[in-house]
Amino acid sequence: MTRLVLVHGRDLDGHDPEEVERDWLGALDAGLAAAGSPLRVGDDDTDFVYYGDTLAHLLEGRDGPAPPVLAEAVGAETAPSSDAVAHALADWPAGAQRFALEVARDVLAGAGVEPPPAPETTARSQGLLDPLFEALAAAVALLDRIPGVSAGVLLLIARDVWGYLHEDDVRAVVDEGVVEALPDAPSVVVAHSLGSIITWSALTGRYAAGRGREVPLLVTMGCPLPVRAVREALQADGPLVFPTGVRRWVNVRDRLDLVGLRDITPESFPLPAGSPAVENLVVDNRAPGNHAASALLEDGTYTGYLATAPAAAAIAGALGRQA
Repeated sequence: MTRLVLVHGRDLDGHDPEEVERDWLGALDAGLAAAGSPLRVGDDDTDFVYYGDTLAHLLEGRDGPAPPVLAEAVGAETAPSSDAVAHALADWPAGAQRFALEVARDVLAGAGVEPPPAPETTARSQGLLDPLFEALAAAVALLDRIPGVSAGVLLLIARDVWGYLHEDDVRAVVDEGVVEALPDAPSVVVAHSLGSIITWSALTGRYAAGRGREVPLLVTMGCPLPVRAVREALQADGPLVFPTGVRRWVNVRDRLDLVGLRDITPESFPLPAGSPAVENLVVDNRAPGNHAASALLEDGTYTGYLATAPAAAAIAGALGRQA
């Protein structure tokens, strides 16, 4: 039987396993119902690949061995305020600040907003702010002017992506753990946000070689892979390639989701000639910020990418029952 594998986004370390299982599968049930599919997926049919505690432990340099990547459910994402993130920016490493600024500038340009100029130097001038920090703070202010946008979420994703991409030991541990957590059975893999980058890296890297993982469908949601700074960081490690074992790749985004602002195309994410084309679905993600995989509204209904009919229909079809 084809299994459903869910790979979460950022900031899920230390959360309640039961809560997110309920949220993600509840949102998917809502999407399946909207698509007219009789399919309902239970937790017995699902593996939730959880790397949150592993990534947080490694990036924060905590003592002791890192907890393993698990195939189980975890708790819901939280969205920090942009003010909280702005106060934390000064403590980020210069490399993380620079990467976040490049992500923010690319996102602003894609949204039709003139980005702040890149700083000419990162050296502090007497009596002045660090030019890099000043440019990043200006980018935060511009992002906050875009209705419905969470600058906090975008920049925290950028920081975590930077840490994952630039710490080779961190990336190796997480990638190997994700590959090991994938079941031997054919799997529909659904990855959100930072999880999209980790899933692509895990399925294309050395830990996937020879594992024979069969993925009839890969679904990426709110995917940052086409963001220029992310793409260039990945290309620095070698050519971009189509994920190993994947037969079909569907990328789902909302036009207002600045993390998943662009379709995955030969221009935005160039794959080798002859690679299967990535299918892009533009949906209406009604979650606050237009980015969450799942969100429970005050009226008790679910929204988010998993609750959209096009995404759920693609998942249902790959699991063996057409919507």
